[in-house]
Parts: sequence; C-alpha cells; structure tokens
Amino acid sequence: MFELRVEEAAAAVAALRAYLGTADGTTQIEGLKAIERLGRDLSHLRLSLVARLDQSGEFDQRCVTTRAAIADLLGYHPGRARRMVAVARAVFPTTLDGQPVEPVMPATATALGAFTIDQSHADVIENLLNSPTGRRLDPGVWRGAEKQLAEWAATCRPDEVRRLGTQLLKTLDQDGPEPEDEKPQLNELYLYRCRNGQGGRVKGQLDTPTFTALSLALEAHRTSGDDDDKSLPERDADALGALCVQALNHGALPVQGGERPHFTVIVQEKDLRERMRGATLGLGWATAAQIRQLACDCKVLPVVMDGNSKVVDVGQIRRTVDHYQRRAIAARDRGCAWRGCNKNPRHCEVHHIIPWAHGGRTDLNNLVMLCWAHHRMIHHAGWEIRIHNGWPEFTPPKWIDASQTPRRKPRTPLTA
Repeated sequence: MFELRVEEAAAAVAALRAYLGTADGTTQIEGLKAIERLGRDLSHLRLSLVARLDQSGEFDQRCVTTRAAIADLLGYHPGRARRMVAVARAVFPTTLDGQPVEPVMPATATALGAFTIDQSHADVIENLLNSPTGRRLDPGVWRGAEKQLAEWAATCRPDEVRRLGTQLLKTLDQDGPEPEDEKPQLNELYLYRCRNGQGGRVKGQLDTPTFTALSLALEAHRTSGDDDDKSLPERDADALGALCVQALNHGALPVQGGERPHFTVIVQEKDLRERMRGATLGLGWATAAQIRQLACDCKVLPVVMDGNSKVVDVGQIRRTVDHYQRRAIAARDRGCAWRGCNKNPRHCEVHHIIPWAHGGRTDLNNLVMLCWAHHRMIHHAGWEIRIHNGWPEFTPPKWIDASQTPRRKPRTPLTA
C-alpha cells in the first residue's frame, strides 16, 4: 500500500512537470508558487515524521541518536539534521504516553501547519529563542517574542527574521547576563556516580589558568559543528572523555600503587561460563558492549570470581595493539577511518573488526582506527566493517541503506 501511494505521488509530479514544461510564462510563475506550497506541505510532513520517530524511541531501539539516523537516512549534513530534530521537537511535542500537547513554539507551529512559513524560518526562530539571550527572557516575554517572530516569518526571508529577531531579543533582554560572583577563584570538582552504577555527573568550578588549560584541551579534542551531529555541550562531554582515554592509552598518568592505570574486568564465573552480559569495573558496572569498546586498545586484567565473591582466576595483562601496530594503522587510516571524520590519530582508538574475544587476530587486516565518538557508535548501531583492498569499508544496516552499499573515505594522494 505504501509503495502504491508513493508511485501515485511520483506520477502526479511527473504529470505536473510535463504540463509546466510546455506552459506559458504566466502559468509557469503560478506553477512555481504552487510547487513552493507543496514543498512546504511535504516539509511539514517530514518534520512530523521526524518528531514521531524521535518520540517513539524508534532510533533508540537501533542504538543511534535521532540526529545521526536522520543524517544517514537522508544524506543530510549533520548540522542540518541536528537543526531539523530541534525544530521537530519544538513544534510537535508529546507527553511520555504519546499524547500531543501544546507546542513549545505554538505560533510557529501554526504558521508551519498553514504553510505560510517553511522549515528554514522555523529553524531561525527556534535557534533565536533557544539562544542564551532567549533563555534569559521571562516566560511571558518569551511567548510574545515567539509570536512576533512567527508573524515576521510570514512576510520576511529567514535571514531577515534572524536580523530582526536578534535586535528584538537584545531589546527585551535589557539586563543582559548576570555578573559573575566576585569570589576568590577556587578549583573544585565533584564526581557523582549514578545510583544504577552506569555513568555519572560532573560539577565544579576552576580558576582561570586551570579553566584555560581545560578549555584548550577540549577544543583540541572537540569535533567541529560542521563534522558532528551533536550540540556543543555533547561534543564537549565527548571531548573530555576522549581526553581521558588518550591519557590512559598513552600512559601519561602517574603510577598508582606502583603500576600504571589499567583496565580490570571483574566477571562472575557463572556469567563467564554461560556468556558474559556485563561486569564490574573499578568505577562501576558496565555492559558487555561497553566493556568490548574499552578493551579494544588497552591493558586488560581479567579477574574471575565465584558466587561467594572469591577470586577463582586472575589472567595475564596483555596489550592488544602495540605501539608499532598503532603507527602502521595510523599511517594507513590517517586518523579516524569513518567517512567525513577528520580526527587525527592522536584523538583515535584502535578497534578490532572481529572482536578479540571471538577469535579476531591483532593484525592490520583486523584493525581500524576510529575516533572516540565513532568507536562508540560502531559498537551499538549495527554497522559492519571490513578491510577491502587494504582499505577500511563500513557497511550500513539495512534500515539506513537497503542496498547496504559500503562507504569509505575517498582515496586521496595523501591516503592512497
């Protein structure tokens, strides 16, 4: 049924194309306006589908973010996909049980539904209202600003709405940001582990030299907004994780109790016999998938315990990828091998294509270099990797590409 509907729509477009191809100038002008309205109708439908898929958790079930999925499915720039999801969430919100509620931007949602504005207008409005200046406005003032922006959008281009909106928010936010507390600068850092043992929160404040050092380090590890589908806070969090992983990988930390930091996996003997589902690490519990990612390029010390928490066996520490292999892989992949990623080798990890625990060998034909973000995605999203003609190739899952056409970085004179 769905395929029939799509064919009917395609046939209607073909007939319209043929008609307008031989029409006079006046009719073609009217046709141009009609096509724009139809385009806004389709854009509205696309946004609603994005919102439904996002709210239903459809992409969560495939272990990928909505933004990353939209970028892969539709071939969008990650930044465009990110903005599309932000607008969809603002104009098509629902409750946890799937019931529709009033949109965050009601005037914008109404204008979109009437096809008097398109997604580019809504994108500008959402971006303005979600800016630091917009978030400082009182709720009543914020709603008034949203209504005014939607009215301007009906008759103005997106760039004009952005210019007028910037001036409007500046006028409404007369007090500006609150001044920083005039307290002595102290270094404080608090780590709060989540009660379920998975991850945690970070809170603190830094003096100027420490903050500057951290900021520069994060900037060096941060993916650019043009190359990633994540917001700035998300990219900074990933950058902090990558910074810590790099320090651990390169042994740049002081010894603890006479040895370098290492990765210890504590496994119950019963789980090891049946099939490991998860394990306890030094800082909490982790799933088997998370363990596999951590163990791709580090020292591993397996500790097997019986049901009474008695140590049954302690394995030997082994480095899965040595320094010379890492250099060879870096020379081949030139950093992250994922198409469109420009992370250099210093910010990357080495991944076993066939997991070491499943008999995968630690040689060049079974190893690929990935940045921290893409390494994590590979372990969850259903992509497959192979080395083809000496070059890494990534095969998408069928829900992204039914033909499962392999993707790889273009060969250049530097990487050929």
